[in-house]
Amino acid sequence: MQDQIIAAYMRDFLETYSLVGIEDSAAFEHFVNYCIVSKHHPDHFDPEDLSVGGSGDLGLDGLAILVNDHLVFDIAAVDHLKKQLRRLDVQFIFIQSKRSHSFDGGDISTFALGVPQFFQQNLPQNASNDIRVLHKLKEQIFEASIDMDKSPICRLYYVTQGKWTSDPALKSLLNQTIADLQATNLFSDIEFSPIDSDALRNAYREIHNKIVREMVFEKHTILPGISGVQEAYIGAVPCTEYLKLLITEDGSLNRRLFYDNVRDFQGHNPVNTEIRDTLLSPPTKDRFALLNNGVTIVARDINKVGATFKLKDYQIVNGCQTSHILYLNKEHLNEKVYLPIKLIVTADPDVTNKIIQGTNRQTEVRLEAFESLAPFQKRLEEYYLAIGRSEANPLYYERRSKQYDHLESGKDRIVTLSVQINCFVAMFLNEPHSTHRYYGELLTSYRNRLFNDSHSAAPYYVSAAALITVDRLLNRGVLAKHLRSMRYQILMVFRVLEGDGEVPALNSRAIEKYCNELLRKMADTESAERLFTKAAELVQKVRHGLEPWREPPGRTRAFTSALLDEASAKGNGASAKVEFLAGRVKWFSEVRGYGFVTVDDGTDVFLHQSVLASAGRLKVAMGQPIQVAIVKNSRGMQAVDVRF
Repeated sequence: MQDQIIAAYMRDFLETYSLVGIEDSAAFEHFVNYCIVSKHHPDHFDPEDLSVGGSGDLGLDGLAILVNDHLVFDIAAVDHLKKQLRRLDVQFIFIQSKRSHSFDGGDISTFALGVPQFFQQNLPQNASNDIRVLHKLKEQIFEASIDMDKSPICRLYYVTQGKWTSDPALKSLLNQTIADLQATNLFSDIEFSPIDSDALRNAYREIHNKIVREMVFEKHTILPGISGVQEAYIGAVPCTEYLKLLITEDGSLNRRLFYDNVRDFQGHNPVNTEIRDTLLSPPTKDRFALLNNGVTIVARDINKVGATFKLKDYQIVNGCQTSHILYLNKEHLNEKVYLPIKLIVTADPDVTNKIIQGTNRQTEVRLEAFESLAPFQKRLEEYYLAIGRSEANPLYYERRSKQYDHLESGKDRIVTLSVQINCFVAMFLNEPHSTHRYYGELLTSYRNRLFNDSHSAAPYYVSAAALITVDRLLNRGVLAKHLRSMRYQILMVFRVLEGDGEVPALNSRAIEKYCNELLRKMADTESAERLFTKAAELVQKVRHGLEPWREPPGRTRAFTSALLDEASAKGNGASAKVEFLAGRVKWFSEVRGYGFVTVDDGTDVFLHQSVLASAGRLKVAMGQPIQVAIVKNSRGMQAVDVRF
């Protein structure tokens, strides 16, 4: 019999992600993967992307690889994140889920054997394709180990609905597993955590409940009235009090607090090393408040009783680096170490945006960090809201994290920045093979073709509506489950088959008429099922007609080209077949990430590393023959595709 509270949480989770109708065992695996990985990666992700359970799974149900706190699925994303921070911070998370009400030593042993197998050079012959893809990525990550400040962290989670009682035999099994993994010398830290029903409940509650914490804030001054701000305080608190705001019930750092902080944790770079040294040195420890810029906290509400402040639904919008260093060195803190704090109470998102912009200008910030604050993003959100007023089931564009958490239903219709990028790039730029890449890399690579201020919002909206429709059909079983990995290809094929001629310019009035016609075809349930089924059948036909594939076909440009050729021959849209020009590599720099190709007529064509990555290459040699498809833009001639 299933735990009733967990059953209720699962129903909420399944409705949120429109996973109604899947088998109970798969539903539980997705639920557990979501609860566990969200502790370490609070940004949006699709739980099904982490599922590896099935034949040849090595006893694993979930597997996540985090690089610099971001989920990665290919080496191009790893390279992008490495260039951003000039380091790699790697975590491997392995999950085994059992619906039983006990911790079974045999199942734990199977799980404990599967994890070391994943880190062997050669996998067992029966290993699944999902495992093989992630194993290859693991190999590529370890080849870049010179860029790691420390060896990767390995986390193992065995989850049941039972009660963990610290049985000596089971504890011995866990300790032996840790010892076996330590013997490989591959990891800086190894954790094997048994998760019982209480821990699983707490994990889900922490994800969905508003964050509420108390701290004693004696040394503060009330700031004068500010437009759009209910209350504001400035002062200093002992670092031990501040840590109460950062730590979850199990004592880990609550990474969800840093959603709105535009910098990732930068590791032990020179600045952070200096912060740490200040804390560790007795002569400078009590001067910490003078030597540190402090943190800025934005809360939606507070309850103040004397010097005790209860903060509700708050974010650390500036101070990510300081917060991490304090947490990592918490054993060295005492009541004499103070931290400067600004506490601002506001529910106005525009005020919050201004605070984020104003407090995060000191050092270089990644491009995607400020993207949600751009004027086009606000216009796009308003476009979604305008259309939603006349819709029974409106879509919501979440340009700022968690802004629609208050919705009691319809969370499966929330479109995040990363999802918006993926579906637009797939459907209107004909690049579905790129959607597995980290969204910040896509934002950089497609900077001149994405979120342009002159663009109509219509193609962005229709691409998101199409994705949500496809996801609904997948979850209902109308489309086969194995097509989930190719849902972005289905979007592209649908547009080519059903679009009325060539795609108009994205800044023209004609694009709105074009998109409205696609929306009309999707609005009718029967029509949507028929048209997306037709698109899915074409994807399957091309997929099976061009086997074998060395890489997952959904990640190859060759598969995209084959789909475009087939769909263009049958659809309303003009042919999207790309013409290639022959040439040779003039020069290419791996450090700079770009180079030039001289085509046969003598023209030099700009070649970015992201184009190579899409074709499965990381570098090219001077003089190497190459074929390039080109476009002309403000920078001259630029390659958008390559062949070798």
